[in-house]
Amino acid sequence: MKIIKTLVLDYSDSVSKAEAQLVEKPAVIVTKDGKYYGVIDHGSMAGGIKEPQKTKCETILSRPPVLGTSASVIERLNAFSTGHFKALPVIDEHNKPLGITTRVELLDDLCTEEILPTDESVSGLMSSPVYTIDEGESIGSVKSMMKEKNARRLVVTKNGYISGVVSAYDLATWSTKAKEPSGRMDRDANSQSGMDKMKISEFLRPDIASVDDKATLMHAVEKMIKNGVSHVVVVSNKKPVGVLSALDVFRKVLDMSTDCTEIAVAGLNEDNKREYGNIRDKIGQVVDKFKKMFNIRNVSVHVKEMKSEFVINLYLETDHGHISLKEERETLKEGVDRIAAELGVILRKKKELMQSKPRTNMGRD
Repeated sequence: MKIIKTLVLDYSDSVSKAEAQLVEKPAVIVTKDGKYYGVIDHGSMAGGIKEPQKTKCETILSRPPVLGTSASVIERLNAFSTGHFKALPVIDEHNKPLGITTRVELLDDLCTEEILPTDESVSGLMSSPVYTIDEGESIGSVKSMMKEKNARRLVVTKNGYISGVVSAYDLATWSTKAKEPSGRMDRDANSQSGMDKMKISEFLRPDIASVDDKATLMHAVEKMIKNGVSHVVVVSNKKPVGVLSALDVFRKVLDMSTDCTEIAVAGLNEDNKREYGNIRDKIGQVVDKFKKMFNIRNVSVHVKEMKSEFVINLYLETDHGHISLKEERETLKEGVDRIAAELGVILRKKKELMQSKPRTNMGRD
């Protein structure tokens, strides 16, 4: 899990200190007495802050799920799926913040660890219909449509084709920019009615990521990672037909995980029980990838902590015989990572060997 450094503020600091950071990062961490207290993210700011210099951080805190450094992929998927969080805080065992991890980092891990289905189409997972609004419409119209449709974002179009995306957070930041001396508003920018009369095109950024409705899920996820975004607009004949978000991807993977192989883990003591999820995650990903081909079953892991190292024993059965592996490493995580990688190599070689064997021709010439 990649941990990204971000601004850390005290709960008594003003919100204005967080605003600039949120342009670059999806969340700022807030502490109290040096320990994690909450975050300020795009959701915190979506309603707009009238006087950020006079508003304390503690008044607009969000409290999303918190992750430890050993959080497994499944734990992170579950945590992100509890709400519309673009980033989650990562803390150490003393409740001190280490940074944040985002949806994009999790998408990257899903690709790297080959967890995503390769034959899934975006059209089967996207949210549809997609709500669109012309870029010549006013900001007030955007607010009204979001409220009417209960939508967090709208796809902005020009002559029926995509020109951008607008979210509730965008509205809050646009309002702030309009009131700045160097802002784009040259009318009564300090009044709400003046802001609502402005056209979307006066603020819209043309940084959109889109994929064709026939694209694979893998292609869409790679597009999100490349662009550093957590959603893509799905198009057909260059016109928007849906939106695929990182949350849609996470829920699909979680649905797939309900069919995961059971893994018996033994030997963990009170000090290393938190590694349980990582063990099931790391080894489970390899097992599930080859489960159907080899009919893998009765998977068990035994951990033994010695004075200066951990001994990990892995056992499983297949239709082609059993596999037994042993690793001795200085840390439990290192041992689990190594034994999972070794198992992957063995099963891949077995798969290649099976596929290279010529099939017997049972027919007649």
